Amino acid sequence: MYARYLKSFALFAFLLGIMVSCVPEGDLDPDSDDDRDKFIGTWRFDETKISRGVDAINYTVTISYDPGNTAQVLLRNFANVGGSYSAYGIVTNNRITVPSQEITTGFQVSGSGTMSDLSTMNWEYTIIAGSDMESFTAVATK
Repeated sequence: MYARYLKSFALFAFLLGIMVSCVPEGDLDPDSDDDRDKFIGTWRFDETKISRGVDAINYTVTISYDPGNTAQVLLRNFANVGGSYSAYGIVTNNRITVPSQEITTGFQVSGSGTMSDLSTMNWEYTIIAGSDMESFTAVATK
């Protein structure tokens, strides 16, 4: 009788070990309630000038956590200014708001993007470079 219980316990422990080892590590993230999580990664921006409706260009923006503020993200190469420069954005639910800010000398941006699904965002933003101001729309895909 004791041997039967021992075998059952050993089988249970073995199966439990297999089930626990099969859980993807990403599912164990303690910050899964962080609104920023869904935005983190590399996004392809397909940008169009509003004034012309054409001249679409595409470029990559990398969104990462802002280590200095748990409500913000950093957008590297936002507005195609170059990979060395980042704008910050404030995350609320499914939206990133980029408040007016100077990314580099003489180059100011502002705007917002709304996530329509986990792999698509729709953006509207304005760029002021020197005395020129242009407005853009972009669809960003992950």
